[in-house]
Amino acid sequence: MHYSMHDYVFIIARVMKAYKWQKVSLLGHSLGGVLGFLFTALAPHTVDMIISLDICLPILESPRMLSGWAPYLEKHLVEEERAEQSEMHEPPSYTLPQLRSLMAKGSFESVPKEFAHHLLYRSVAKSQLYPEKYYFSRDGRVKYYVIFPLNRSQGSELARRVKKPFLIIKASNSPYVSPNSDEAIAILRKENPHFEMHEVAGSHHAHLTNATEVAKYLVPFIRHHRPPPVSSWSLAGEEANISKKEKRKAQERFFSWNLKRRSKL
Repeated sequence: MHYSMHDYVFIIARVMKAYKWQKVSLLGHSLGGVLGFLFTALAPHTVDMIISLDICLPILESPRMLSGWAPYLEKHLVEEERAEQSEMHEPPSYTLPQLRSLMAKGSFESVPKEFAHHLLYRSVAKSQLYPEKYYFSRDGRVKYYVIFPLNRSQGSELARRVKKPFLIIKASNSPYVSPNSDEAIAILRKENPHFEMHEVAGSHHAHLTNATEVAKYLVPFIRHHRPPPVSSWSLAGEEANISKKEKRKAQERFFSWNLKRRSKL
């Protein structure tokens, strides 16, 4: 089993087919943002808006890429062996403070320890051997996927094909929206009247550590390009019968329940 960006792009189309969706709105961070950009450029008639968090283009071709492929191959084989062994015995387990430290270190401190639980809940499982510990249950091979390299002219041509509402939010202390993206961004600014780009304080996971600032740009963008349905100056459907106060209470109850459900981490 080997993961590939090419497959990831096709998966979006497969999901649309399975659910019989004619169009999708795409929001992604890092790799997810790249996939949204590629899919929108390749199938623009199926997308109504795209939002990329701290990313624009995939990696552009360069001689340095070759030096990274060999370690990826070796590490992927190591992860395959670990996956096989995990079927026979439980992987190493850690306490929650240890997991938070590992998450922070693995992200080069982009995910501080106090925010790590937001990502840990989806990638760890409770140990059956040590009641107070957890082990990583995620597929380690996901980190060593086959990339979708582009040259500069290909990146520019893809940018020209994106005419849909497109928002990029760049983190101020992150290198992921690099000068390699300048030409594509210049094309988007010039040729896409619905393109926006904003910068917020933070590192690569600014949407986690500085969510309020990110929401300041993200929410108005969504509301502008896909406003809520209205009928006769009132909210449509069941929402018409619920006051703002009651709706707010319902939301608070839901999020309170959701946090309790995940609080075991």
